[in-house]
Amino acid sequence: MRAKSAHHAQTLAVAAAALTLAACGGNDSAVTAPTTTPIDPARAPADLRWENYQGVPLPIGAHDGPAKLSGTASGYSHTPQGAALAAINHSTRISLAPDNAWAQMASISLMPGPGKDAWVMARVQISITAPAAPATAPRIAGYKVVNYTPASTDLVIYSTYPDNSITATAETVTWSSEDWRLVLPNPAAKVQTIQSIPAIPANVVKLDSPK
Repeated sequence: MRAKSAHHAQTLAVAAAALTLAACGGNDSAVTAPTTTPIDPARAPADLRWENYQGVPLPIGAHDGPAKLSGTASGYSHTPQGAALAAINHSTRISLAPDNAWAQMASISLMPGPGKDAWVMARVQISITAPAAPATAPRIAGYKVVNYTPASTDLVIYSTYPDNSITATAETVTWSSEDWRLVLPNPAAKVQTIQSIPAIPANVVKLDSPK
């Protein structure tokens, strides 16, 4: 009778151990299940700081880039937020880059194509040696992602000026070589990318640029 009771107790112990292992396995599966942040083009980049480049404050994201700032700005997250910060930084920096920096900046920031070729031809004919004048320097007010895919992003960047004027500039960036690069429009297409607007739309991602 004692042996039978001992055998019964041992059987219960084995069953309990099996149940415990099964439960632990289930918990491990729940803990290690991968989680991803939903893609939300309307979400503002987190933890921004602003860095002055040639007289214009530009947004730098702690998570979305640019991660590398050494003459050029590169290293953006593969997200709508990274694409927006790339478009803002690339477009502003190449327009203000001084004579000793624009060539390297163009090679890293711009996608090859007729748009880049035309820009280079125009850039060699002018000289920039000083920062933007305070009376004309823009401030980045926000942006709106028009179309996002992991391969390419179209967006509009909104800027304000000291004379209270506002511009909306259409930009496109493409994911290439593990980073976002700016695509300049083909001049033959005669596309108007910049237009003056009376007010910034309410549904943009607003960026609080320092004055």
